[in-house]
Amino acid sequence: MTGIQKKDLTIRPTQHGYLFLGILVAMLLGSINYNNNAGFILVFLLGGMAVISLFHSFKNLTGLVFIPHPVHPVFKGESIIFPVEIKGNQGQAQSLFLSIKNADPVHFSLSGSNARTADLKLPASRRGVIHIKNILLTSVYPFGLFRLKAVIPFSAEGIVYPAPEPGTFPLGFAGEDDDGEETSRHMGPDDFQGLKPYIPGNPIGHIAWKTLSRGQGLFVKDFTADAGRDILIDINLMGQGDIETKLSMICHKLLSSETLGVQYGLRLGSSFSTLPAGGKPHLHRCLEALALYNPPGDDT
Repeated sequence: MTGIQKKDLTIRPTQHGYLFLGILVAMLLGSINYNNNAGFILVFLLGGMAVISLFHSFKNLTGLVFIPHPVHPVFKGESIIFPVEIKGNQGQAQSLFLSIKNADPVHFSLSGSNARTADLKLPASRRGVIHIKNILLTSVYPFGLFRLKAVIPFSAEGIVYPAPEPGTFPLGFAGEDDDGEETSRHMGPDDFQGLKPYIPGNPIGHIAWKTLSRGQGLFVKDFTADAGRDILIDINLMGQGDIETKLSMICHKLLSSETLGVQYGLRLGSSFSTLPAGGKPHLHRCLEALALYNPPGDDT
């Protein structure tokens, strides 16, 4: 939970503010030159309104409290969202803009002690952990003549998984018979066996759309895998190559295995190893290991 202190606020005239101040100076010089009392009254009236607007600008920002919310993991290339709950305890908060580095500002209004959640989006251009240490709050309330800024300490972080990319690579298996023969086969991601009629409940991703578009009926692709031979994905079996490409291929394999109900394990050298399993917690544990993986000798 983070609040705003008056000492953290900075103020600068906006483009319209500079124009307004220039007009006031010109009006003041004209009033002095022609000894125009009405001109003096108008200059001081407008100048006084501008000074009073500064008081309301400061009051508009003080008392706000910012609370971070959990950040959901995303894949590389998507936008990671940092939810921020804003609470106010006095006055009216109008025309406020909240932003983080390299992200578009989010506009919001807050009335009294109400609370609102603003979603700050940041492009996830790399895998790993993205930290934000502060957020920028700006306001041009009430007349747009002055811009108040406050850099607010704000700690939050999110996980970015590798972008899934299809590919083929060697897999390890478990569950062979003692004599080395394969066990029975069941539905899985390994071998394409042909087409079979669609039955309600079949995965939508297995529908043969090309066959359907040719008017030949609704069929699904039939895949089989070795029953009892759980998949073991080992990065060391993938040979030489770009590490990011390898991680993206592994990511795609994890997602497809989870979708098809295949048990899978993951081995990333000495940094991470897990036995074959399934389920969302296991999937996210493996994906997080991919996001945080550093090749041997890389201290990045």
